[in-house]
Amino acid sequence: MKGLVTNESGNLLKVHIVRQEACGQCRACLSGFAEQDMDIDAKNLCDAEVGDWVELELQDNAFMKAVLISYGIPLIGFFIGLFFGYYVVSPLVPLPESLVSFGLGFIGVLMCYAWIKSQNPKWEGGKYLPLAVRLTSEGYGTAE
Repeated sequence: MKGLVTNESGNLLKVHIVRQEACGQCRACLSGFAEQDMDIDAKNLCDAEVGDWVELELQDNAFMKAVLISYGIPLIGFFIGLFFGYYVVSPLVPLPESLVSFGLGFIGVLMCYAWIKSQNPKWEGGKYLPLAVRLTSEGYGTAE
């Protein structure tokens, strides 16, 4: 992915990119690509300066680990809350089992997101930051 460097601060860059959703270009949506501008932080590995175009990459497995943290842990929390609510709490309260189990599943998700947010400073050590690996030609889109 390519981006334009808009700010430089030490070893970190602020890079402006246009994110394009995965699309088969069938025009079923009548708009082709749905674009969204983003400014992201990236490690400067190519001595880029403000105004340069850079190619961005993620470290090995960083994307999959981030997805697992963001989606897998809350999903596990949902199932734990669901089963706890259905088998432990619902026999004790005079409410429908499905309502109790869903409510505790939702609480499990919220607790997991709160825990993930509390761990965020520890995980922001740079492992999940994109890397500006090389200078490239002008233009948005995927690298060739």
